[in-house]
Amino acid sequence: MEYSQFKEKLFAEAKTAGFIDWEAYYSTSNSFSVKIFNGEIDEYKNTDAGGLSFRGNFADKNGVGRMGYAYTENINPDVIPELVKNAADNASNIDEEIEKLFAGSEKYLKLSGYNPALDKVSVKEKIDMALALEKATFAQDKRVKSVDFCQLGTVETDVKIANSCGLDLSDKTNLAYAYVYARVEENGVTKTGFEIWHGNDFAKFSPEELAKDAVKRAIDNLGAASIPSKTYPVVFDNKTANSLFMAFCSVFFAEQAQKGFSLLKGKEGEQVAASIITLRDDPDGGEESFGKVAFDSEGVATKPKAIIENGVLKTLLYNLQAAEKDKVESTGNGFKPSFRAAVTTACTNYYVVPSDISHEEMLSNIQEGILITTLDGLHSGLNPISGDFSVSATGFMIEGGKRTKPVEQITVAGNFYDLMKNIETVASDLRFSMPNPMGTFGMPSFLVKELPISGL
Repeated sequence: MEYSQFKEKLFAEAKTAGFIDWEAYYSTSNSFSVKIFNGEIDEYKNTDAGGLSFRGNFADKNGVGRMGYAYTENINPDVIPELVKNAADNASNIDEEIEKLFAGSEKYLKLSGYNPALDKVSVKEKIDMALALEKATFAQDKRVKSVDFCQLGTVETDVKIANSCGLDLSDKTNLAYAYVYARVEENGVTKTGFEIWHGNDFAKFSPEELAKDAVKRAIDNLGAASIPSKTYPVVFDNKTANSLFMAFCSVFFAEQAQKGFSLLKGKEGEQVAASIITLRDDPDGGEESFGKVAFDSEGVATKPKAIIENGVLKTLLYNLQAAEKDKVESTGNGFKPSFRAAVTTACTNYYVVPSDISHEEMLSNIQEGILITTLDGLHSGLNPISGDFSVSATGFMIEGGKRTKPVEQITVAGNFYDLMKNIETVASDLRFSMPNPMGTFGMPSFLVKELPISGL
């Protein structure tokens, strides 16, 4: 059955069952991936997934309205009575206050994350590109002993939201990705290098360039050693800067602040970062981002905004429920990680605004420091409430303004809130990650005045 017909029958059933208002959230996806190992297909997947979640405010026998939820993976009219009944039972048994459904914003940005040309790329062409990626990786250098992981894939998603308040929205996106993990060996020492490409146009994908970057990353780490424990100026490259800010993104969520899980509660208008820091959440994100989204999972229009501007906290990120508690408008950041999940807070395109200073220019002013290029254990080595972190890392020494010898077996520690205040330089090399359920994250490399580095 088509979604539109299913929706009409579902809404009619909800009205008959006594719901005050109701909403359907329909999400489908098609995912293709192929893994290559030693010139052969190691794994191949082409899957369709998705379903519909129904929620509504149901008036119980005492006339009290409660929000009830239910979902189905089967878009068949036979499931509608049970779906509505489950939502009604859920509303009656859970002591949740009535939630307001959203009738729609006055204006939505015209954004599209869908490229029709990507869907025309055949399965054979995708497999050939994956095979070419592994072959190019081996061809880069005689020290490449294995390609531990080589994968290429595409994902297409379709989201539709409609409710009894008049909301009726849809959005379609697609994305391609490829990543490779190269292992090199020299004098009995092995190192690995990982690189990823993503976009929605395979015409911009070069297996040779991706392979070159992965192998270079591995070779550059040959000869790495630990260093004495000391406090150093520290540069996070754009990848590790991205990982760090992503790991602490929840401190900017209003619902977390309301629960006491963020030290930024009540800090709007105060200086919380260095004056050179402007942190934005922007549904467009520019040419380099592929997380473009015109509305959130509650139907609220997304909008460009500064979370931090010139070091000053301007706003936290709100979904409708959190906005209602603080008597403000939603910022359009209410998202569902899947059709089965409840609405929570997530980012659109979250990034620190870059400067016009190149990465190399930033390094040139450092006589002795550390460039961090990988961070391990972020999820276990940090406290998102206090902001403290202590994680293992690898990278390079910075000596006389240049990146020099590789370093490993070090630990970098600090506090995220303090780190934001101690960023001395932001570079121009903004790079976005792949979209994920928490949003799309981008970051340039930046220099922190000093952080303790523990070595052997």
